[in-house]
Amino acid sequence: MKKINIALCGVGNVGSSFIDLLFTSREKIKSNFDIEINLTLIGSRKGEIANNDFQGQIERDILKVPLHKDIDIVVELIGGTDISYELAKLALENNKHFVTANKALIAEKGPELFKLASKQSLHIGFEASVGGGIPIIRTLRDGLISNKINWFKGILNGTSNYILSKMYLEDQTYEDALKSAQELGFAEPDPTFDIDGTDSSQKTAILSFLSFNGEVSPLKIYKEGIDKIESLDLEYGKELGFSIKPLSIGVNNKDELFLGTFPSFIKKHEILANVNFETNVIEINSANLNSTAYQGPGAGGYPTSTSVINDILDIAKGKIFDYSNLLNPIEISDFDAFKTSRYLRLMVTDEPGVVAEISKLIAEKGLSIDNLIQKENKNQENIIPIIIVLGECSEKISKSLIHDLEKLSQVREPVQHIRFID
Repeated sequence: MKKINIALCGVGNVGSSFIDLLFTSREKIKSNFDIEINLTLIGSRKGEIANNDFQGQIERDILKVPLHKDIDIVVELIGGTDISYELAKLALENNKHFVTANKALIAEKGPELFKLASKQSLHIGFEASVGGGIPIIRTLRDGLISNKINWFKGILNGTSNYILSKMYLEDQTYEDALKSAQELGFAEPDPTFDIDGTDSSQKTAILSFLSFNGEVSPLKIYKEGIDKIESLDLEYGKELGFSIKPLSIGVNNKDELFLGTFPSFIKKHEILANVNFETNVIEINSANLNSTAYQGPGAGGYPTSTSVINDILDIAKGKIFDYSNLLNPIEISDFDAFKTSRYLRLMVTDEPGVVAEISKLIAEKGLSIDNLIQKENKNQENIIPIIIVLGECSEKISKSLIHDLEKLSQVREPVQHIRFID
């Protein structure tokens, strides 16, 4: 029987779940794979853990963990890019494989760490960094290795999806939906990284790296959060036959590669439109398989820990993947050139000629109107919503149009802009 000694750093929600899952699954792993995984060391600055089954050593100094000679794999479940980055480097420099659930670390420091791992013939496991329990990393790495990826689109942030689902399905306000997400532990007390698109952009960078075989920084990904979405927009979207989702995309179209994460309208019958609350989903379109979709829990202690254990088993079975081979230079297109149809909501004074003024500006930009709906507004006297569905146009042109529309005296609020993605 092969024996693997591992050290764990980080004993929060995910770390505690990992310890529990490892102990409950050890016998099955032994029986199925003839592998014994021994958790012999835990790095915990508090010097204690809430698990009576663990009989190994506790190290208060996290950065001393990789220096222990009898450790084969260091598992990092701390988060962030400060001590986790130092820990990863130390692990690799001291001939230890490294497994993490840390999307920020892989998205921002991955290229450097992959090169270091390659020099040492070591493996970095990061399945849990995208999609929680969904095996999307190994799907791209192994299952679709012979396929050219045309595009992917997915819901990668459970918090944002939960909030928009509550607003769409239960008519909650954004504020009430966010409060509910925080009470259930889906959103942090400070939810900024979830709702402003930072979390999704990091995961989009990782998926793009694997999908398009090139080095991708999260800073190169167009990012827009969900905090400007209002209940009105979800209501009008329903009338048009669309659901709204926090979507991440990577589109490899001939000589153009567009990467972004933003709230989008999706037709109600589409797979992604019907994935609700904290669930994640990723749809991948490839040259030989057309589209395949992968859905499951995108976060949580046990789903994440399942992916971490699968990475450990890969290493125990001798599966070492050199990710540095995928660090090719690639050209990411300016998102201003990205084309799609668009939803605009204008809050205007109810007076003659306003629709004509708006239509004139749209015509001057050479754009087509697929739909125009004038609504009643019961909340503001003499202010009405006008909904416009624009035909396909670029980001640059749509931004120019919105700028000009907002200069009209009849337009009383910033124009709401949401993309349609099919």
